[in-house]
Amino acid sequence: MPTNLELTAPEYIPHTFQLYVDRMRRYLNDTAVLNVLEQEQESTDILLYEAIQDAMDEINNEFLPVTTYTAISDFPWNLLKMGVSLQVLISKGILSARNQLTFNDAGGITVSDIDKYGRYINIFNVLIAKYQRGVISWKKSSNVENAYGGVPSEYRDIGNAW
Repeated sequence: MPTNLELTAPEYIPHTFQLYVDRMRRYLNDTAVLNVLEQEQESTDILLYEAIQDAMDEINNEFLPVTTYTAISDFPWNLLKMGVSLQVLISKGILSARNQLTFNDAGGITVSDIDKYGRYINIFNVLIAKYQRGVISWKKSSNVENAYGGVPSEYRDIGNAW
């Protein structure tokens, strides 16, 4: 559970996290140069930082067994990357739904303003299924490994497709 201090909007991002924020931005191709229509970054550094924290919290608490990992390096990057992507998609989807304007003229032409999320829903569905399978598999593997007191078990890799 985050503290009240952690829930306030951060004024700065710790250097370690900034490296991951920058890496996420590259993964999402969220740069002014690549966002041809809007010509600006879609997500702020603070939004990406908070999405990283939210994804870490989700992995710790929403998937059993509940864990208490706090360092970003405790999480497999591929799972964290998918979790952060989902956090950003959800955030932008809520914004899109709240601000969508559909206009129909007498000639039958329909224009939807700010309807980005509709195009992302298929990506979201594929990504969330892959993310859930990956987190569950990683949690099971970690649980089996920890049951042996830190001695690796040959069963830790059963069912891991990655």
